[in-house]
Amino acid sequence: MEIQIIKDKTNPLLKRREISVAVKNKTTATRIELKNKLAALLNSKPELIVVEHLDTIYGKQEMVGTVSLYETEERLKQLAHQHLIARDAPRVVEGQAAEAAPVAAPVEPKPEAK
Repeated sequence: MEIQIIKDKTNPLLKRREISVAVKNKTTATRIELKNKLAALLNSKPELIVVEHLDTIYGKQEMVGTVSLYETEERLKQLAHQHLIARDAPRVVEGQAAEAAPVAAPVEPKPEAK
């Protein structure tokens, strides 16, 4: 995956960086892959990055989007939309969720009183 930063603007009032990117890849990159690669490129944590907009370009193996890099997690929780945070979160596979959560014992039905 090749990432090119088109525009990098610092917004001191909102305490974040607003970055426009172009991503070239053979396949469509996931948001999580993009966040991890950007975090390594910008020397930041992936948890502080929110992918706000990401579009593929018809006929090309390229995507264009906007990303916000927040200074702190508090600022991210104050400003970022919750649906964007949830969209960028890693997905939990059903098998892994079942292993992590304790399984409750089956409940036996009570006999009916006559």
